[in-house]
Amino acid sequence: MLARPAAPDLRGLVIGTSLVILAGLAWAYTAAMAAMPACPAMTHLGPFLVMWTIMMAAMMFPAVVPVVVAYVALARGRGLGTTPAAVLFVAGYMIVWALLGLPARAVLAGAEWLGDALPGLTRAAGPLGGAALVACGIYQLTPLKDACLRHCRVPHLFLGHHWRDGLWGALRLGAHHGLFCAGCCLSLMVVLLVVGVMNLAWMVGLSAVIYLEKVVAEGRLVGRLTGVALCGAGLWRIIG
Repeated sequence: MLARPAAPDLRGLVIGTSLVILAGLAWAYTAAMAAMPACPAMTHLGPFLVMWTIMMAAMMFPAVVPVVVAYVALARGRGLGTTPAAVLFVAGYMIVWALLGLPARAVLAGAEWLGDALPGLTRAAGPLGGAALVACGIYQLTPLKDACLRHCRVPHLFLGHHWRDGLWGALRLGAHHGLFCAGCCLSLMVVLLVVGVMNLAWMVGLSAVIYLEKVVAEGRLVGRLTGVALCGAGLWRIIG
């Protein structure tokens, strides 16, 4: 049985503020990369993974702050060193998002290869992208999406069910939360691949959806309205 979470202290606030600052720095890096005429990170796997991980930090850190602050309060109540435990929790979380850069890069490379091998396929890019947006919109309405979102929206539910003691446990718990977060944001990441990884306007919009889904009281409704909007946008691309 977990101890009752202690009230948020100055350390939790400092850690949460640090995540927001890191998100701001990540956004500055992402904006600089997006402004380049030809982004060099898109051509090689290593630089792409670095860029992808920083992009994910920019998009995800603001929404994960409540989870990390709740974790710090629980860790303090159980006698863990809160700062190293919080760092490892966030590290585990980001390891999951960094690894998801591998299938993202494979999808982009596969699409590029198909475009070169089958030039006529470019004429179908609009309908194919539209179908992908519709699929993403439908995923937003599924029970799997709701289940993953529930764990993200109620940090103490997740922490209470999956808590692990120790610093190694902090790393594993962060990775576990990263998996739930990935399940929650899967469709939105696919949307990013469809519209362009370096499309800054879409990144800002999707980041806002992620934050609202996970933090505000009507977050579940935001997710469902986003799903309907994606279906509409996809159908528009298909018939347009």
